[in-house]
This record gives sequence, C-alpha cells and structure tokens, in this order.
Amino acid sequence: MKAEPTLITLTVNGEQREVRVWPTDTLADTLREKLGLTGTKVMCDEGECGSCTVLINGKPMLSCLMLF
Repeated sequence: MKAEPTLITLTVNGEQREVRVWPTDTLADTLREKLGLTGTKVMCDEGECGSCTVLINGKPMLSCLMLF
C-alpha cells in the first residue's frame, strides 16, 4: 500500500497552521520548507548538534529527528 500525505494542524508560535505531510517528513523540514519558518536550523541532521531544537509543549525537542 502506498503512503499518502496527511493533513495536520500545527500550533506554531500560538498560530494554528494546516499542512500536508508525508510519513517521512521531519518537523524541521516541514517548518522550514512548507511553512517558511527558517528560524529552525538543520546542521548535522542527526540530532547531535542541537541547532534544530524547538519547544513542544514547553519541552526542548530535536526537530530534525521527529517524523510525522
């Protein structure tokens, strides 16, 4: 069975945003490429450097490792 994109709603900086994501999309790439929020940086893309850290429900998370 072929994967399909899923429509999700993210709350980013207090604003709700709808976006279609594939199961292989990372949160970092979604924020940067689909929502145009380039403040999130991706350097090592392996979770080692911490440059992609975002707050999710008040807790720091590595967005380059988070898949949908």
